[in-house]
Amino acid sequence: MIETVFSDEKNDFVWIDVTNPTPEEYTELTEKFELHPAAVKDCLAPNHLPKYERIGDSAFLITRIYDGNSENGADTIQQLTNKVALFVSDEYLITIHRKEEPFISTVKEKWRNKAELDDNSNARLLNQLLNKIIHTYDGALDLANERMDRIEKIIFKDSKDPKLIREMYIIKRRASVFKRMIFLTKTTMEQFARFSDVQDPFTQDLIDTVDSLHFQADELHENVQNLLNLHLALASHRTNEVMGVLTIVSMLFLPLTFIVGLYGMNFAYMPELQYQYSYFIVIGIMLLMFFGSLIWFKQKRWL
Repeated sequence: MIETVFSDEKNDFVWIDVTNPTPEEYTELTEKFELHPAAVKDCLAPNHLPKYERIGDSAFLITRIYDGNSENGADTIQQLTNKVALFVSDEYLITIHRKEEPFISTVKEKWRNKAELDDNSNARLLNQLLNKIIHTYDGALDLANERMDRIEKIIFKDSKDPKLIREMYIIKRRASVFKRMIFLTKTTMEQFARFSDVQDPFTQDLIDTVDSLHFQADELHENVQNLLNLHLALASHRTNEVMGVLTIVSMLFLPLTFIVGLYGMNFAYMPELQYQYSYFIVIGIMLLMFFGSLIWFKQKRWL
């Protein structure tokens, strides 16, 4: 669907918003605005990564935004993000996306009455769109950090829930996607600022914002890796503790088992068997060995 958000005849500028375009609509846009075929081909590729290209007097940007409707288990670029393409020149702004995006709808409603805005320059419009694109990752990073905090509390409560590792792995994959997408978006923004005529404080603020988000994504990725290592270390430590207790118990009963096995042999002539107090003496020796071993283990701090 092709929608003309506004057409400024005074400045000879038009904003065209395109949602889930058909091949025929792509052809119509290409012919009307003389778009480069290679750029249109990139628009048709749903999995294309963020990039910036200067094509004659126009600029072509591909960005990827976080999909707020993605499933909790989503952990790939295609599952977590949607593509938004922008063609920018002094005469037009064309935004292309496969489904209706709330942030674009918000900006469209605001700019339909362009004359009422304090700053209604074309550069300001582009800046607002790019700013909204960047900030789609805010909620995703906040949600991932909340999940991390919850998992961290569970781990330190000695939980043996086997689903924790899977959940942490998903968060790690998501953090890796966010880190990569934000980094590519940062590169795209820097190229756009370097090669375009838009060198205002708002553009620098965009770069600072995306740089901050990249730092958050990198920190999230590092934290989840550390938490995974901590969880595995704690699990190994608990296993070692259990094995240590079992070893101590085995060592306590090993000499007693030897004595029992010794007197359980079926020989006809065993001197101690005929002695009246043999049973009590053996029991006493076994108790002494048991408690002696116990005291020795405690002195060694094995218990």
